Amino acid sequence: MSDEPLLDRIANRETKVGVVGLGYVGLPLSLSFVEAGFQVRGFDIDDYRVGDLQAGTSYIDDVTDERLSAALESGFEPSTEQPIVDNCDVYILAVPTGMRADEPDMSAVKAAARTVAERSGRRETLVVVSSTVYPGATKEVVTPIVEANRDDTTHFAMVPERLNPGGEYEFSEIPLVVGADSEEAGAAATELFESVVANAHPVDSTETAELAKTLENTYRMVNIAVVNELVTLAEGLDADVWDAIDAAATKPFGFQPFQPGPGVGGHCIPIDPQFLSWRAEELGTDLSLLNGAQRVNERMPALVSERVETALHDRDIDPTEARILALGAAYKPNVGDTRNSPALQVVEALPEDAEVIVADPHTEPTEVARELVRTPTASDMQSADIVVLLVDHDAFDLDAIGEHASLVFDTRDAMPDETDAEVVTLGQGSGETSAEHPTKPPKLESK
Repeated sequence: MSDEPLLDRIANRETKVGVVGLGYVGLPLSLSFVEAGFQVRGFDIDDYRVGDLQAGTSYIDDVTDERLSAALESGFEPSTEQPIVDNCDVYILAVPTGMRADEPDMSAVKAAARTVAERSGRRETLVVVSSTVYPGATKEVVTPIVEANRDDTTHFAMVPERLNPGGEYEFSEIPLVVGADSEEAGAAATELFESVVANAHPVDSTETAELAKTLENTYRMVNIAVVNELVTLAEGLDADVWDAIDAAATKPFGFQPFQPGPGVGGHCIPIDPQFLSWRAEELGTDLSLLNGAQRVNERMPALVSERVETALHDRDIDPTEARILALGAAYKPNVGDTRNSPALQVVEALPEDAEVIVADPHTEPTEVARELVRTPTASDMQSADIVVLLVDHDAFDLDAIGEHASLVFDTRDAMPDETDAEVVTLGQGSGETSAEHPTKPPKLESK
């Protein structure tokens, strides 16, 4: 076992990297480090997930089977057995977090920290938290667990993930924030991650890095809530919220466009602001703006379902007897991830007795409570009383939908301008409201 300093071992690619958690964050990280020349060992408790990996089958949209197979051939070893990560020089924690009973759920992070404490060798070691956690969690949760079981030098860093599934940026093109509470930890973590991304941006502490991560997604959540709250206002006016956003975006400074929709989903945007709100309460303050924005977005799936029912009522169709084709189940376009998917929340809010078919080319049937088809047929569209566009996957032929459907409720302003179908767009008003089914704003009731 080499006595070479950790920083030199990282620079010389003489480092064994142990990744704890092989999900949407851990797997892409693992492959990137393999491709950069490191030995990489991966541990995950999910037998099915690891079995797929060992067989060369990827369950991540942005990771191809070919890339995974190449990494396996280069020495990547995934396993459900903890000894796989024995005596690593670097450990990266990439396990899931969330909220449970109005508190951050750090159970997987604690388990990962215990794994590191039990499996790390007697040498200088770097422990990196890449799970999304509340500000202070690296110092308050991970560090005590590891240090209680190690006498050797341990450095701690926080490097938040910035993956963008289905997005236009490659992982290597996205700068990463590196937070550390010592100069040595910061130097080691920066050297490590600059081997896989174009730029690492150091900050003065793990807590600052955690705050930066939660700020990024809270910023998006709040601004999405702003335009979502304008939906009901625009519907009561002779105004179009989508056109208003495009018009405002022509201003070359001071404005960034965000689009309304059926809600926010994925792991980060619905969860990270709750970490900040919880932390604020712990410190004796409050973040009322964040809490209000959260409630606006949480209301959107029910609002969309109400608008669908209103569109059916206005055409003398009983929603409980309607045939509804819902397009999209994932939380964003061109991925299969359904975590906190607002599309599925809309589907769940539709009348239970309605005949609902969900179409999504990326999602597995086990993720959807209603009947799922991969590709909607012309017959599916023609027989539907209403087609609800919830996720604008590239795979959906919007021209064909406009040709075959009779009525489309578009939550993404994605339908072509010229179409045979009648199209009702979320947030597109006429200045008129139905007396029987009036437009109502979302209620921001206290939890």
